[in-house]
This record gives sequence, structure tokens and C-alpha cells, in this order.
Amino acid sequence: MERFQVGFRFLPSEEELLQGHLMSKVLGYANGCVIPELEDFYAKDPWELPELYQHISNIPSDGWDWYFFCPSPYLAQNSERIKRQTTSGKWKITCQKDEIKARDTKALIGTKRILVFYKGRVKTGWVMHEYHLNPKLLNGYSSTFQIPYILCRLKRKPSESLDISPSFERGFRVTEDTPVISQHEQTEDSDQESSFQATMESLVPFQTLESNLPDYNSYRSFHPQPHMYNDGQQGDGFW
Repeated sequence: MERFQVGFRFLPSEEELLQGHLMSKVLGYANGCVIPELEDFYAKDPWELPELYQHISNIPSDGWDWYFFCPSPYLAQNSERIKRQTTSGKWKITCQKDEIKARDTKALIGTKRILVFYKGRVKTGWVMHEYHLNPKLLNGYSSTFQIPYILCRLKRKPSESLDISPSFERGFRVTEDTPVISQHEQTEDSDQESSFQATMESLVPFQTLESNLPDYNSYRSFHPQPHMYNDGQQGDGFW
């Protein structure tokens, strides 16, 4: 692999990814494109993809982002459904499609979807940005599912290791009958519970204060007395 200078990083904008890279790939002008093509991208677990990237890409990764061209993954010719299930889990959509427009003309050039990988019911730190071209920019294509390629950007959060997380059990396989949480269901309970447990274990053990309490009975009682005032007249009075 060609050696690059220290500090080199491949980090194109979303507009450049769509117009400069994905558009060229779809039109057949991507002979010198640095983004590799991976036919079975959605069949791979996310932690397997970085190692594959090293063998099929001619540019290094910074260890946080990886880019792939993926052949059209739609399940049927007239359907926009995509099977995003792997051996160990499933990619789940986290939001609606985001429109990406050209900065100069403001024309719609494509859309982006953000997905998070779940292993069973456990949310991982692997994230994917899925880019689709606007078919109106391409002659001969009337819908997105007809476009032969999409572009996927794999991202790793700092909390996620490049290896399989030790909390995951080997041999677990997700099937169509495996229960999964809904899109809007809270999924941070397990993380909060483990964080709370770690905090409690780090606290200093509670020590009783019975032997250190002061003996309040040894102190002289205080009885407030009314303050006496003398205004220079005969007799004493108080206010």
C-alpha cells in the first residue's frame, strides 16, 4: 500500500461523497476512486469491516471512519426495503431521511439515513451513515431502488473497541423471531445500570459515627433571659 504523510486523512464532505464519488460510481467513471466496493457489506458484522477495508482499499483509515460502495441492497425490484441483518445483529434506523443539498444551487442531490447496530437488544457503538443519490439527477432512473449503488460510511464511537465487545456472547445469532426494541424505545437502561453499579463499588464503605458523636448532655443548658433596658427613668422595664 502506498505510504501517506503523517496527518493525511480522507474526510470528504457529504456533498463531495454524493456528487464526486457516488455519482461517478453509478455513471461508471470511478476507475480511480479510492472508496472500495464490498458486495456483501450488509452480511458482515461491523467489527469485521475495518480489517476487510485494509485489504481492499488503497488509502488508510484513521480508525474511526470507513467508506464502502455497496451494490443496490433492496430486497425487491419495486420495493425500497433493505435487509440489514447480519450474523450477530441488525442495523436499525434511528431517524428519518435527511436531505442533502448542493451548497451553491440548493438542489437536492441525495439523502442520508443514520443507523445504529444492535446485537440482540444491546445497542453498540457502531454507527452507519447510508447515502442515496437523488434519481432525478440521473437519466434512466425513476426511483432510488433502481440505482445500482449506495455509499455507506461506517463509524466507530470512542467507547467501542475494534474487537467484539466482551459483553457479547459468541455464538449468538439473531433471527427473524428475535424480539427487538422499537425505534422510540429507550435503550440506555443497561448502560445506566452498569454505570450506577460501578459508581457504588468505587465509594468508600460507610462508617458508623456512634463512637464519634459529641456528648451533648455534658454541655450546660442555655436559658435565654429577657434583656433589660434602663431609659433613665425610675424603675426598670423591659421591651
